[in-house]
Amino acid sequence: MRVSATPFSDPRQLDAIDEMIAASPGEIGLHFGRACCLEDLGRIDEALKAYVDVLTRQPTHFGGLTNLGSLLLERGHLTEARPYLKAAAALYPADPVALVNIAQLEMETGNSAAAVAAFSAALEVNPEFLHAHLGLAKVYTELAEVERAQQHLDRAYAEPKAWSYPYRGTAPPLTVLLLVSAFGGDMVTNLFFDDDVVQKGVLLADSVRGDLALPPYHVLFNAIGDADRSRPSLERAVAIAAASHAAVINDPAAVLRTTRVETMQRLRAIPGVRAPLTERFAREALTAETLLSRGFTFPLLLRSPGHHAGDHFAVVLTPDVLTEVAATLPGRELLAIEYLDARGADGDVRKYRVVSVDGRLYPVHLAIAPQWKVHYFSAEMADRPDHRAEEAAFLEDIASVVGHGGLGGLEAICATMGLDYAGVDFGVGADGTILVFEANATMAVYPPDDGETWGYRRRAVDRVIAAVRTMLVARAKTAGYA
Repeated sequence: MRVSATPFSDPRQLDAIDEMIAASPGEIGLHFGRACCLEDLGRIDEALKAYVDVLTRQPTHFGGLTNLGSLLLERGHLTEARPYLKAAAALYPADPVALVNIAQLEMETGNSAAAVAAFSAALEVNPEFLHAHLGLAKVYTELAEVERAQQHLDRAYAEPKAWSYPYRGTAPPLTVLLLVSAFGGDMVTNLFFDDDVVQKGVLLADSVRGDLALPPYHVLFNAIGDADRSRPSLERAVAIAAASHAAVINDPAAVLRTTRVETMQRLRAIPGVRAPLTERFAREALTAETLLSRGFTFPLLLRSPGHHAGDHFAVVLTPDVLTEVAATLPGRELLAIEYLDARGADGDVRKYRVVSVDGRLYPVHLAIAPQWKVHYFSAEMADRPDHRAEEAAFLEDIASVVGHGGLGGLEAICATMGLDYAGVDFGVGADGTILVFEANATMAVYPPDDGETWGYRRRAVDRVIAAVRTMLVARAKTAGYA
């Protein structure tokens, strides 16, 4: 859980902060604001460095300690996150945010008792602190203490939780209500809303109990994207969307059908597409004999449902290490996923990403790495001009890389999901087959770092942002936006 002085959604805000820092270089609040802005803009590596810079200038800065620790925790770096979150809690023991972060860290490490103690300490400071009640509800649910979990949910959702963002335009705004989940796993949407045009409100879907009279909005944008992690949120969002007169983007009922298991089952019927066999198993039922009887072979992949960015995701090379690998992953259930060999002739793995906006495909990036688990932030791109040239070719002419058959397969994947915004991570087999790694609504689009090195990527990101903003306007016009 992070803290921030203001929400940031536009690269122009970063330019404004840089100008203020140039005028007042010693103002720590400006340096912290810059770090927050970089994080909101999705420039995570730069944000990490900026938070470190804040702490270099002021080692006890609460926001610097909290946000750096939270960002590391979010990316699965538990050991690295701990000293920053511990320092924040020690220096600011009366701040519930610091205590909740310690609790979330303990949850990730499987220490339920310590998590309960930290969440409870946060409630002693602030008895109505939303995230502490939600955290305790999650812990007690995992411990099968249903009544105690429900007590904290009732306290958390005593009334609907909603908030709004500032509008900086002068003309009548395009109004958007963003639905989000208490369970996390929401779409990254910061860059899609220009606050010179859009007045954005946010509603925590889980907090809605019974009928809710929504104020008039042009667009109801469902940002709840992870059907494995946030099913209760999506079920509430279905009712909210049904009661709304606004145009709906990413119908919650359609998102509910995008669990990893169901999505891969639906995609397996598309010609020219290979979607991996994927099943969800209770941990105690996960044996080599069961997997083999269900059609799996080794190596295969195991993943904790509801996680992204490579977190809690591992390869099982042989049956004899299955139990050992499974023990490193959290959760009562695990996903078994067929391993698709996406290595090219050079031995490297290529992971492509496209997003579909209002029915049209946009290439986002290509990440190339020597190992099976490929993510852009850890791939071999920055120091490899040849890899960047290959990525640039994909971004400018996707058909030249995947072929017209592959392009048709990708279009069929997105049409099958039936979402206004969705994405696909995939490889390309030697025979041109599209190898699906992941397909859902949570595919993030992040702007590249500054500098000419990444100029070719910036154009691709800008095209996606422009497409989403165009879709917003088009949908809003159907709901009375002039």
